[in-house]
Amino acid sequence: MSETQALLDEVKKLSAALDAAGLKALEDHNDKKVRKAARKAIHVLRSKGVAIPEQARSWAEASVQSMRRHAGPIAMLDMAASPAVTRLTLSLPDDNDGAVLFVGFVDPGDRLLNFQVYYQTDGQQSRTSRDWLRDADGRAIPATWVASRMLWAREHTHRSNFQVPPAIDERLPTLTEFLGQSPSERPQPTFLDEALADVEPASSDLGEILMTSAVHTWPLLFDGNELFERLGNKMEGLEPAEITTEDRLTHIMEASKGDEALRTGLRGPLANALDDAAAVLFLDGSLAEARRVRKLAVDMREADAPESVDGVVNLVQLQLTSAAMQQMREQGGLGGHDHDDEKG
Repeated sequence: MSETQALLDEVKKLSAALDAAGLKALEDHNDKKVRKAARKAIHVLRSKGVAIPEQARSWAEASVQSMRRHAGPIAMLDMAASPAVTRLTLSLPDDNDGAVLFVGFVDPGDRLLNFQVYYQTDGQQSRTSRDWLRDADGRAIPATWVASRMLWAREHTHRSNFQVPPAIDERLPTLTEFLGQSPSERPQPTFLDEALADVEPASSDLGEILMTSAVHTWPLLFDGNELFERLGNKMEGLEPAEITTEDRLTHIMEASKGDEALRTGLRGPLANALDDAAAVLFLDGSLAEARRVRKLAVDMREADAPESVDGVVNLVQLQLTSAAMQQMREQGGLGGHDHDDEKG
């Protein structure tokens, strides 16, 4: 679309909106066609009784770019699509018109599962920004961080010999140009640390906080075969109805000691997923809970024995429960069936 045609379309929009001030700004434009259209539209508005400003703004050099109304780069994160899968959304204004909307789905192992690209008008992008900021009470996810996560997941997926969704490669120049360079390490949510620096971590039950974040629905994110076996041996002969919650947690802690497979999961996929859960809590306004979950993820990454970190036993318990429930579903021990099975 030419610059002239874009401005003529803008004149039509201003006329429909009865925006006399906007039309007045174009009545002395250098482009004859734009000038003529604006003056004609002003005459029509005047005949309808619309008040016309007497003095025009000095927009004789007005261009489409100067008249655009977009929100700039914006981003969002959520975990509502699938258990332990993070949906990353990024909207970047195009140089000429509208915005490109990127939507990527990343698992806790940083594998890019799916990636789609859509188009937004400037108006749609502005409304999206307003909706996101309103829903999060002004809190936001940095666009640069989301772009970095997308590029990191793309590179990690490629190096892991999985197929990279073609849509991201088609738009790779846009993402890399926006960032300036590709990330050299996994992007950490340091924006959370800055935003929550003065917030005291929640003192409420960590298990309940994790349940609120749907952690109990996550699939097993580590090789739990040895842990299951050790835990089964420790609890052999015990009556399930007689085991208290405290006793169960104690058994899990003892069985978890020195488990290298668990340590790998805690420092990697589980810490990654917890960071995103903390970001969701941050957006929801649960700041104390977000600080608690983020602290758990950081402590797990930094500890020599992450299975001994305060609160990890609650996380491991939910992982084991989820795995046991999944096993029961596969063996037909629970009512209902998995709808995914019908799609084959």
